[in-house]
Amino acid sequence: MNTEQLAPKNVNDAVKGLKALAHPARLTILCFLQGKEATVNEIVDLTGMSQSAVSQHLAKMKAFGVLKDRRDGNRVFYALTDDSFANLVDALCSIYNR
Repeated sequence: MNTEQLAPKNVNDAVKGLKALAHPARLTILCFLQGKEATVNEIVDLTGMSQSAVSQHLAKMKAFGVLKDRRDGNRVFYALTDDSFANLVDALCSIYNR
């Protein structure tokens, strides 16, 4: 039994991360971004959603702190922010991809 508790700031960060996962489109995008970065157009092709819908999901995940972006000319690349969140996404994708 783990008696360790999360600090209040960490609880809020954990809730933000879980909210980022709590939508089918966002979880699909996060699984796709495991270990790589992708443009909005690549994500649109993957999901079949409109560019506007994908952009809204990406903005929400960026606000939750689970995605970062990088500009290269007129293209924007998205990736997971850090390995710890990538490990969580990897675990979920592995569990539900059996």
